[in-house]
Amino acid sequence: MVSFSARFSVVGPSHPIITYVGDEVMLPAFLSPELNAQGFDIKWTTPKSSSPVLLYQNNSIINRIESYTGRTVFSWENLKYGNVSLIIRNVRVSDGDLYKCLVFSEQWEDETRINLIVEVLGSHPSISMISTQDQKTTLECSAEKWNPQPEIIWRDMNGEDMTSQSTVATQEDAEGLLTVSSVIPVKKEFNVFACLLRSKAPKTDWPSRLIIYKKNTRYDTIGKYVSKSVFLLSKTF
Repeated sequence: MVSFSARFSVVGPSHPIITYVGDEVMLPAFLSPELNAQGFDIKWTTPKSSSPVLLYQNNSIINRIESYTGRTVFSWENLKYGNVSLIIRNVRVSDGDLYKCLVFSEQWEDETRINLIVEVLGSHPSISMISTQDQKTTLECSAEKWNPQPEIIWRDMNGEDMTSQSTVATQEDAEGLLTVSSVIPVKKEFNVFACLLRSKAPKTDWPSRLIIYKKNTRYDTIGKYVSKSVFLLSKTF
């Protein structure tokens, strides 16, 4: 063990931490070399507030932001081993932020920053067909309750990426979650379009697919008419 007054670095992960609403997550931070940090001052902050998320000072732990009260865990025992990590329980969308851990001794101070991404995998994408006043047809792919904004990818029946032809819009609800939509023009009488939402989380992409072709009669079991157009729409998940 090195001396109490030695210089140190605060070491955190080099990559973002991804978690989900309702989970418990650790923001890992350690002193290097290993030092007993029980006599140091430690402060966890975010850019959202001038008050610290957590302040450890004079052997006391203080939560200064009401929304974190009762949801943070900070181990006094682990400080003996240079572990200054912060645990957040019952994660909320609003917890997503760039956290900074600052550690102060009498002779030295250092910090590390940790990006916390709170992932919400919302609804599956759905595709609808829209006819404009100038008789042009577009497809809209939409999904609700996502965070952060997912990437929306369009592909045609040949697997060609059509995303560059699309326009994307987002709207935030009262919970801070996003409704996302992407619109693409339809230029062929027959085609298969796939819309895929790609999350930053390490989970499977969520696709939606539809088939477009000319049809003049009857209600078909694999689809239905949309706004009296002659296009048949079929969706699969």
